[in-house]
Amino acid sequence: MKRKIVEYLMWFSSSLLLAVGIVLPMFSFQKFYIFNDTFSLLGGVLYLLDQGEIALFLILSVFSIVLPMYKMVLAFLLVSNRLKDTEQNMRTVKRLAVIGKWSMTDVFVIAVLAATVKLNMIASIEVHVGLYVFAAGVMISMLLVHTLLSDYELKPIA
Repeated sequence: MKRKIVEYLMWFSSSLLLAVGIVLPMFSFQKFYIFNDTFSLLGGVLYLLDQGEIALFLILSVFSIVLPMYKMVLAFLLVSNRLKDTEQNMRTVKRLAVIGKWSMTDVFVIAVLAATVKLNMIASIEVHVGLYVFAAGVMISMLLVHTLLSDYELKPIA
């Protein structure tokens, strides 16, 4: 019973942090000490779409927004014991194990973006609270997935 409460709290807090982190400002870019743009993850992804950068839009959207949301849906199904069928439960566990392997990709993508901008001599970047909130949500969701999967013995996928 105590473990279920902890799992629900982890699920709720990570879901909330991920959702808030996606919309809070993450970065401010300053170019030539004149132009200043502040972006959230969602705003940055939409900006890429607006600029016609379809490939980058798709990559960032999938790895930073869609996969974390999908992971939280799968985790909720396991936390809430909504799946009564054992076979369906195992399919969900296997999906969560595969998705969990990609869970740091979203933070990695943002780190690469920040490093790229930092390396440019004519621009500087300032990190805002949204990045920390989003990263905290990712880390708690990783702990949740680890907790949920600890009850299952999974064989490596060939």
